[in-house]
Amino acid sequence: MKNMRIPLFISLGVAVIGIILGSFFDLSISTAIASPTNVFALTVSAIGPTIGFAAVAAMGGAFIAFAIKGEYHIGLRVLFYVLAALCLGVSIYFPAGEYFGINGFYGVAPEWLGYIIVIIPEAAAMVGGYFLFKDFKNKNMWIVCLIIVGLLLIALLALIPILKGILHRPRYRLISAVEQVSFHNWWQPCKNYKELMATYNIPSDNFKSYPSGHTGEAAILLVAATFFPMAHEKFKKYQLPFFIGSCVIVLLVALARILAAAHFLSDVSFGALIILVPLVIANEVVIRIKPLHLEEEAPVEVKE
Repeated sequence: MKNMRIPLFISLGVAVIGIILGSFFDLSISTAIASPTNVFALTVSAIGPTIGFAAVAAMGGAFIAFAIKGEYHIGLRVLFYVLAALCLGVSIYFPAGEYFGINGFYGVAPEWLGYIIVIIPEAAAMVGGYFLFKDFKNKNMWIVCLIIVGLLLIALLALIPILKGILHRPRYRLISAVEQVSFHNWWQPCKNYKELMATYNIPSDNFKSYPSGHTGEAAILLVAATFFPMAHEKFKKYQLPFFIGSCVIVLLVALARILAAAHFLSDVSFGALIILVPLVIANEVVIRIKPLHLEEEAPVEVKE
């Protein structure tokens, strides 16, 4: 866990730099590169949450492994099965609407088709999670997974929706289409959003630019890369490559959201930051709780 401090703080620094730059150049950047019809951006925007929530589905597989392979009280094992089902349900429900909803290829196909698309990869991720964790060595790994669940609930289901509901920042695709809607910096609430919605028949989603939920969902991978290797020492050598690869995916999704005219630079930077701040805090807390760590094997004494 200590070895993840530097990568986490570097990622945190990148997000902060993005916020600072966005505070000055949000509008100019989006004006130069954003388009609501960018097919590449819409494709990445649709697929990104599926990839991010695959980590949640994999954690569902981990809970099944704990229930089947672990020596736990029957009450805990029942809880593990319930949590596994919830992980799979969440990993299907949230990404499904992104394919043909207002932030994806809207109107191309019925929105329910997104559920069919998502079920297979998320179920595969859950199965993969089971095989990944079935030989787990850390008997308290289930507690670490509960910490992950709490972290994601706070970031994705509390902080991001609350901030969207407070600021009501207009998306660039709205600003570029309706000249009566003006640009707002991330710290400036759009106080007349209800009037604008009623007057120009604007869907409420167009006032949810800040912060980026898609980027936050992609950043679930960073949480997985930080904590999943605690299950078994054999995962340690893959931890940094997994984290770096996850950072690339997060950056790609963030770029796609800007290119799709759905978010500004500061929006996507805050989306990542909202995951990274509690992740850094959780990492520091877990470092200090020794029972959550893998037990080190006692060295074998060589008799002369």
